[in-house]
Amino acid sequence: MRIWLKERIGKPELFTGRKKELSYFLNWTERIKREISMSTAILSRRKTGKTAILQRLYNIIFDKDADVIPFYFEIREKDQWQGRFAEDFFLSFISQYIAFKTRNKDYLSFGRARNLSDALEICGKEGFDFLAAPIRGMQVRHREGDADALWDIAREMPLDVATYTDEYILQIVDEFQFINRHIYRDRACKDRIANLAGSYLHTAEYKNAPMLVSGSWVGWLEGDLRRMLPGRFQLHYLESLPEDEAVEMILRYSHLENIPVAEEIVPMMAGLTEGNPFYISSLFRSKYPGRDFTSEKGLLGTLEFETLRDEGTIRSIWKEYTGYAMDRANSRDAKNIVLYLSKHREREVTREELGKKLNLGISDSELERKLRIIIKADVIEQGRSNFYYRGVRDNIFDKVFRGVYQKEINGFDPREITNEYKALYESLKREYGKLMGEYSHYRGKFAEYLIIDKLRKHAFTDNRVFLGMAENLPDDFRFSEYETVWSYSASPIHKRDIQVDILAVSADRNDYSLIGEVKNRKSKFSVKEAREFVKKAGELGKLENIGKSVLFVFSVNGFYKNTLEYLEKHGIAWSSDQRWLKAPKKISRF
Repeated sequence: MRIWLKERIGKPELFTGRKKELSYFLNWTERIKREISMSTAILSRRKTGKTAILQRLYNIIFDKDADVIPFYFEIREKDQWQGRFAEDFFLSFISQYIAFKTRNKDYLSFGRARNLSDALEICGKEGFDFLAAPIRGMQVRHREGDADALWDIAREMPLDVATYTDEYILQIVDEFQFINRHIYRDRACKDRIANLAGSYLHTAEYKNAPMLVSGSWVGWLEGDLRRMLPGRFQLHYLESLPEDEAVEMILRYSHLENIPVAEEIVPMMAGLTEGNPFYISSLFRSKYPGRDFTSEKGLLGTLEFETLRDEGTIRSIWKEYTGYAMDRANSRDAKNIVLYLSKHREREVTREELGKKLNLGISDSELERKLRIIIKADVIEQGRSNFYYRGVRDNIFDKVFRGVYQKEINGFDPREITNEYKALYESLKREYGKLMGEYSHYRGKFAEYLIIDKLRKHAFTDNRVFLGMAENLPDDFRFSEYETVWSYSASPIHKRDIQVDILAVSADRNDYSLIGEVKNRKSKFSVKEAREFVKKAGELGKLENIGKSVLFVFSVNGFYKNTLEYLEKHGIAWSSDQRWLKAPKKISRF
C-alpha cells in the first residue's frame, strides 16, 4: 500500500495491529456508498492510537477505494481566529480533493493551496472549474472580514461537493473537542466560541459526506456531542490492543528501536502494559539509563522510572489529565476521591459511599459537581448511572497518581510501587507458564522475531554461513540487504485475511525476495501446511506485486518425509537449523 498522507506515527511499519478497528471502519466506509453510515466519534485518551488509525484508514481508502474520497483535518490545540481556521479547513479540503482526483501526491504537501488565490489557480490548471465559485465566495468574505460566513462556506464545502458531483466523501476530523476551546470570533483571540461544534448540527446528519471525528479528552467530547449534536454521532470507544497484537507491537518496536527483548520478557511487557500502545512505545523510548528488556530487573526498572520520575513520558501524560481535574475541583477532595476509586477500581462505588468513607464534609450536590469535573478530566469513570462511579481500570495510572499525590495526603513510600510491580510480574509469569504449550503463540512469534532479526542485520553480510543454514535454495540465490522485513498481514480492505510469517522484500529487483513460514513447536511440518502456505504466498505475491521470490519454511522440529518431497518438487527452501533462533546480543546504549 502506498502512503499518500504522511503518517504522524513515523515509519509506516510502526503501525501495528488494530485489525478489528480497521475492519470495522472499512466496512463502515463501504456502507457510505449505500448512504447508511452514521457520523461517528472515536473516543480514547491521548497516545492510544486514534490518529494512527485515522491516518492509516485515510491512506487505505485513498489508495484502494475509487468510490469514497477521504478528507483529513486536525484541529490543533492552539488559539485561532475563526476566519483563519475556516480558510485552513477549506484549503485543506480543496487540496486533498484535487490530490485524490488527479492522484498527484504533491497536493498533499508542498503543492497544496497555501491561500485562496493558489486554490483558484490549481483548480483552473487541473480543470476543476466548478470549485471556482466557492473559492471566490471565500475571497469576498475574507475581504469583508466576515468570519461566520467564511466558516459556513468552509464547513459545508465537503458536503456541497459530494452533493454536486454525486460522489461520496468521508470527513475525518481529528481532536474535534478543540473546536469549542480554541476558536475565537476576533483576531486577538479574546472572544472564544464555546459552541462552534453545534454548527455541525445540520451537516453531520448527511450520509453522502459523514463525519468520523476523534477526541483525546473523552469527557469533553462526550459532553459536547450530547449537548450540541444530540443523536448525530455514534460513539466508538477505543480499547487496548488484544494480546496477540500487543506481542506483535513489542517485537516490531524491538526491531525498529534496535533494542533486544528476551523471549520471557515479551508476555510480561504485554501483561504489565495491559496492551496499551502508548505504554509499550514509551517503554522502548524511555530515558531510563538502565533500560534493558533482556531481564526482569531491566523491564521493572524502566516501568518504575516511567511511573515515578518526572522525566517519564507515561507520568507526564497522566499528570496533564490529573492536573486539569485538580485545578477545577477542590484539590484535596479531588485527590481523595480519585485515590479511593482507584483503590477500589474493580467495582463501582456509590456517591453515598464516597461521602461517608472520605468524610468530605460537603453536600451531595457539591460532591456530584466535583465528580462531574473529575469525570470530564478522564481520571475516573461514570458507572451505570449518575449515582455510581469507578476508578480508571488501569494499573499503571493507579501507580502514577499515587506517586504524584498520595504523599501529600496520607504518606507514600515508593517501595510500595516496586513491590506491587514485582508481585504483578510474578503473577503474570505463573500464568504464562501455564499457557506455554506445543502451540504457544509467544514461542511462534518470538521465533519469527529472531529470524527477522537475522534477515535484517546479519544474513546479507555473511551469505556463506546463512546459505548453509537452509536447503533447496536456488543456485543463484543470495541474501540481500532487504528493503523491509516484517510479518505480513494483508490490508483489511482485502476480503481475505492473508497472514504470512515473514516477508523480506529485496531492495534490488534482481535479487530474490523471501516469503517465509515459521513453526516453533513439537510437531513436524506437514504437506497440508505446505500447500496452504503456497496458496497464501501466491495471493500475497499478487497483492503486493512481489516479483522474483523464494518460498522458505523453518520448522524447529523438522519435516515429514513426504513434506520434504513436496518442498523439493515445488522449489521451496527449508530449514530446521537452530542457529536461526539464536537470540540477538544485548546492545549497549553508550
